[in-house]
Formats: sequence, structure tokens, C-alpha cells
Amino acid sequence: MNVIKAETARSGKAPGGTKVRRRKKYQYYAYIWLLPAIVLMLMFCYVPPVMSLVTSFYDSNGVQLQGFAGLENYRYVLSDRIFWISLKNVFIITISTFLLSHLANLILAELLVNLRFKRLSAFYRIMFVIPIVVPGIVGLMIWQKIIFMPSEQSIANLIVGLFGIEPQGWYFSENTVLLSIILTGFPWGGGTTMLIYIASLQGISAEMIEATKLDGVGPLRRIVYFHLPMMVGQIKYFVITSIISGMQNFNLQLIVTGGGPGVDGASMVPGYLIYNYAFNKSDYGRANALGIILFLIIMALTVINNVFIKNKNSEEEDGA
Repeated sequence: MNVIKAETARSGKAPGGTKVRRRKKYQYYAYIWLLPAIVLMLMFCYVPPVMSLVTSFYDSNGVQLQGFAGLENYRYVLSDRIFWISLKNVFIITISTFLLSHLANLILAELLVNLRFKRLSAFYRIMFVIPIVVPGIVGLMIWQKIIFMPSEQSIANLIVGLFGIEPQGWYFSENTVLLSIILTGFPWGGGTTMLIYIASLQGISAEMIEATKLDGVGPLRRIVYFHLPMMVGQIKYFVITSIISGMQNFNLQLIVTGGGPGVDGASMVPGYLIYNYAFNKSDYGRANALGIILFLIIMALTVINNVFIKNKNSEEEDGA
């Protein structure tokens, strides 16, 4: 009898050839161990956005819902001229800083990977990564107090003075505030972005690089036609994260410019406008409505980015 049972368990068939249905063994204990993580994720990652969506349809002071407003909060936000100015500003800032910072990090990664002395390359990598441990607020205060001061003694005004340009107000002038925000953090190189690009470049086989050199492909063409196509995954990741962080970021506006100068929101961005609605005007209904609008914009841009890069990859694979 034991021999028959063992044979049945091994083959999954009864002695007469009839299939025996095996009983699936579920690991219920795994679900018990996962339960605390799932509960915490629901509480802190999913419940707040749902509450924000609900609040966007009400008048609220942040403590309680005061009355159903329907789509009035959305209508107010979309008809607010400052909202459209902030949207224009954030697109200019996000696109400009993305292009400048990633171009700088890509060039830096190429230089470090191709540096002949590997120990010196490792030393430079450490030196370019160390600044990320400094709190961002410290860097912003340095740029405000030393580099972009409106006085003639600021570093920026001393530099432009060499070219015969009059001292600028920088953060405190409507004509230069966006340029100042974009230039903040110059030369934009270093940090984890550089390390990811370096890791991607190191993943390219040495045989392929040697083959391009033997074919007479110059450094610029090699970067454009060989390196960049092999870093599409990393670039896609950076595009998505840059859109999300750029649309939400308002550090400089909160610390330095206050959304100004002037009353027309020369440096206003949607993130700081949400902050104004919620904490300066105690209008959490409109703040949440703007948050939902911002979420939809970011989601749409992310989907477009994914579809565009996926289509480009498919075209390249079909061409190959």
C-alpha cells in the first residue's frame, strides 16, 4: 500500500492510469507576515490620495469639510491666471535644468570612464559624490547670500561686470529670476546621476568600443550612435523622475523668492501655489484640487514618455 501511494505521489497518476488531483499547498503564513506592510502602505500611500480627491470637491479649512463645492474648486484653479503662469514657469525650469544637468553628467561620466589612470578616476568620482551629503538648503543659502546677491560684491555680478554688464537683481528681478533658478547649482555635475551613467557606460563591452575605434568612429559619433542608444533605459528613468520632481519642487520659491518678485508670480510654480492655497489662505479644497490637476499632468507626461521611448525602441529593433 505504501509503495502504491509513493508511486501515485511521484507520477500524479493512480495505478489504473487515472490522474490524481494534487492539493495545492498555500503558504498562509507568508500573508500574515506581509499583512503589517500592506496595512501601513494602504494607510500612508493610498488613503491620503483618496482623501485628497474627496477633499477637492469640498470647501475645507484643513480641519473639517465645510460644504460640498462640486467642481467649483477645479473651475477656480483653472481660471486662476497665476496657475497658468506657474505652469509655464515650471515647464521652462524643468526642461532647462534637465537638459543642462544631464548633459553635464553625461560628459562627466564619459570623461571619468575613459580616464587612463583608474585610481585617479576613482578619486574624482568620490570628490563629485561628496557634495550630495550636504543638505540642499545649505546650497540654496550659499547661492542666495554669496553668488546671486543683488549687490555689486556678489560673485555673479563680479563676473558679468567683466563683460561690461551692469549688476543684476538676479532672484529679486522679474527679468532674471527664472534664469537665476535655472543656473542655481552650476555646473550641475556629480551625484547619483553621474554614478548611474558611469555604471551604464561600464556595462558596454570593451570589444564593441574597440571595434568602433578600429572603424574610425570618433568620440562624438561613438557617444551619439552607440552609447546613448544603449542608455535608453537610464534616460527614460531620468526623464520620469525629473518630470515628477520638477513639477513638485518649490524649494527656491519657499526659501528665496516667495513666488515673486512682483505680484504676477514671476517665479511661481504649481507646488508653491498649492502651499499658498493650503497654508497662507487655509483653502485646502482648492489646494487639493490643484494637487489632483498636477497629478493628472504628471501622469499624462509619464505615459507619453513611456509610449514615445517604447515606440523608438521598437523602430530601432525593426530596423536592425
